[in-house]
Amino acid sequence: MRKHLLAIFFIFGLVSTHAQIAPENHSIFFKPVFGTHINSDQGHLFQDQIIGFDAAYFKDIEQNKDHWIKALGAKSYGLGFIFRDISRLKGAKDTSANSFGQVYGLVAQMDFELFKLGKAKFNFTPGIGLSLTNKYFGNHPKNRFLGSPVNEAIKADLGMELPVGKYTSLLAGFGFLHISNGGLTVPNGGLNTGNIYLGLKLNNPKNPSEEKRSTYIPLRRNSIEISVGLGARGVPQQSDKHLFKSGLYAGYNFYLNDIMVLKAGADAVYYYTVYNPDDYAGTYQNYGTSYDRWRTGLSVGAEINLWRITVGAQVGKYLHYNRYKEDATWYWTFGPTYNITSRLGIQAKTYMHFAQADYVNWGLVYRF
Repeated sequence: MRKHLLAIFFIFGLVSTHAQIAPENHSIFFKPVFGTHINSDQGHLFQDQIIGFDAAYFKDIEQNKDHWIKALGAKSYGLGFIFRDISRLKGAKDTSANSFGQVYGLVAQMDFELFKLGKAKFNFTPGIGLSLTNKYFGNHPKNRFLGSPVNEAIKADLGMELPVGKYTSLLAGFGFLHISNGGLTVPNGGLNTGNIYLGLKLNNPKNPSEEKRSTYIPLRRNSIEISVGLGARGVPQQSDKHLFKSGLYAGYNFYLNDIMVLKAGADAVYYYTVYNPDDYAGTYQNYGTSYDRWRTGLSVGAEINLWRITVGAQVGKYLHYNRYKEDATWYWTFGPTYNITSRLGIQAKTYMHFAQADYVNWGLVYRF
């Protein structure tokens, strides 16, 4: 969904190429994957084969004593490389058959342990990052997969880890990968894929030398939050043209604990270009098409804090929206924030109507 992203999220160590990675708790994952696309409106559901692999480097954080780590079962974080061969995709009604190539991506990931059965650990591993596609179908109006070479990658794995030796574990499970650009270039229906995987984890199970605690402390009280940003949506069949918008938000945060905050507030989006019926192709923005400069609404939601990373989502009802599509009466937003301090953050918020991304709003957040 978005071409934005998130090199700012983590600073990673260098990757070792040996099983005993030293000097402290590190690991390497390798997962061959076999799957298919799961875009039901594209046809060929579960038929077009997608093969590839995931490789990742992780650093354990179990020795850290931050409250959120123990409460959420966070075990490690790392940087992953993804490869997918999507050349077998037939596309929508065969209009884009074999018009795609390969996807290469880098994603920031975190591993959470859900539960254990004997020696087997069952983990959830989400990730977000950027991907590059070496061949795509351009701006053909019947292509709803990918409309640009650079896209966001959102992935999640749910699987089992079974130790088979001091330094080695077997991996097996299911994975999901979403690739799209958040509407920066259209058409952009995105590509949803599902897969199964088998793999290996190589690690160095050493006892940590000392307990650690992060110097970053979240804002531990209720607060008022304001944010402002800028983003753009692409114009159909005009890959070099974009329609800019600014998103503004003001709301109240209800602090529950270091992990979760409840939110309620008001959203406003300013259009630098409004819809002109005489220039349909150059001003139409699908569910985001507006006759007026402003649209406003009220929203509620929550956010989860993971160290300096906050992931939030809210759903809202429009108060004012002179819209082209009458059924777009509700909206929702989601996205990550990197907290420079407990008060100031950098945010990438996606505005959504139904399952379609309107645009990604890059901006600053301040809490007081």
